[in-house]
Amino acid sequence: MAMNKTTKKRTYYNTEILNILKDRHECSIDFIRKSLRGDRVGEKSDVLKKEYHTFLRRTEEAIHSEVQSLNSKIP
Repeated sequence: MAMNKTTKKRTYYNTEILNILKDRHECSIDFIRKSLRGDRVGEKSDVLKKEYHTFLRRTEEAIHSEVQSLNSKIP
């Protein structure tokens, strides 16, 4: 019998954002990951999900903006 690679997709979260949320809400990174995955429910989990996605969107916008700025400087 052949051994197959796992088909389960691993989700990677932005560790900088996780650390910010951990400090803001005084909870463990494990709890934050489980909240983002949907394994935890409740008010705090909803707030964590909303803030994570807000931070992630702003991070992506900042990166995109910087790329546009650098591209405009290329002769």
